[in-house]
Amino acid sequence: MSETIYKKLQPVQKLIVVNSRLRHGDMSKVAKKTGFSSTKVSSVLEGRSDNDRILNVAYNLTRNRKKNFQVIKDLTSKKNTSTTVEG
Repeated sequence: MSETIYKKLQPVQKLIVVNSRLRHGDMSKVAKKTGFSSTKVSSVLEGRSDNDRILNVAYNLTRNRKKNFQVIKDLTSKKNTSTTVEG
């Protein structure tokens, strides 16, 4: 029998993960799912206030994504290879 063992992340660690993967429109998605205003969601994700429910919904939304810098790196490398002229 295999048990899944994972380390529970601290709220600050979740905030780091969320902010490194946050995309356009994610705050409004979290606000809609939680029922809180987008201002409250923004305040929590910026680290100015605490709300575990908002943080957990945002974490679950973003945890399987690539980090933003990786997405940008992939896009720029594709652009550079497609604009290379063979001569």
